[in-house]
Amino acid sequence: ATTFNKKLLENYEKNIFSVAEEVWASDDERIDLVIFLNGIAIMTFELKCNTAGQSYEDAIYQYRTTRNIGNKTRLFRFKAGTLVNFAMDLNECYMSTKICGSSTYFLPFNMGNGTGVNAGKGNPLCDYDFPVHYMWDDILKKDTILELINKFIFIETKEETDELTEKRKIKETVIFPRYHQLDVIRKLIGDVKENKTKLNYLIQHSAGSGKSNSIAWTAYRLASLHDSNDESVFSSVVVVTDRTVLDEQLQETISGFDHTIGAVETIDDKKNSKDLRDAINNGARIIVTTLQKFPVIYQEVDKVAGRNFAIIVD
Repeated sequence: ATTFNKKLLENYEKNIFSVAEEVWASDDERIDLVIFLNGIAIMTFELKCNTAGQSYEDAIYQYRTTRNIGNKTRLFRFKAGTLVNFAMDLNECYMSTKICGSSTYFLPFNMGNGTGVNAGKGNPLCDYDFPVHYMWDDILKKDTILELINKFIFIETKEETDELTEKRKIKETVIFPRYHQLDVIRKLIGDVKENKTKLNYLIQHSAGSGKSNSIAWTAYRLASLHDSNDESVFSSVVVVTDRTVLDEQLQETISGFDHTIGAVETIDDKKNSKDLRDAINNGARIIVTTLQKFPVIYQEVDKVAGRNFAIIVD
């Protein structure tokens, strides 16, 4: 976030990336491409060439049917192997954070094609390169990968009921941002760093495309944002949801992130407007509240002169 800590800056510059082709993950599995950070495998790629009659769908099939059979391959072991696995051809790219046979779930990692009401899936055609050029032009650059590891990738923990035994169990999932999430947050943070509190922004997020994660990522990035003089831009970030009861998914997502910047204050149905006022007055870094509580304390916040706030309204 800043350049204050010279030792951290030195360590950041010492990170070593390496790329290996045709990596034997086991006696029977050979991966097209593996990327390592300081000797630790973090990404795999299965690459297909459309002009040879194959596509990303063949790469997905390969991951599902011939990779990590019986969950025995060290390279794909959950929380001990790679962070993300890409199935890619010349036109499109898909990703998965858990390779587990036929149930392996892949999400698109494409830029999107078209604008406005004509926007759709895939990638736009490119005059000078393949449509997936953004992968090597941007995503696979050192700073981007380190930003992904440091500021985006996290483990989501959910409690679920087993349908057969009816017992509650904990399900963990590695969350890797989709391209549209990464893109909008980087654009937003870049613009706010330049304009600070001058502008308002409207972000449109379609249903099921990871809105809660995007809000959480944005809140954490704004809370740790510093300007060119290494000054903190915002005193607090307030996330306001319009539901009467605080959205449980949103609350869990934000609270579940790494709390390196300080405590997250959630003003849920067990708390009142006074708790919200106190959280703002005390300078909590991230505050999550409902719209109903927000106007009540408008006149009561008494220590905010000279302080800047980012308000994210869901």
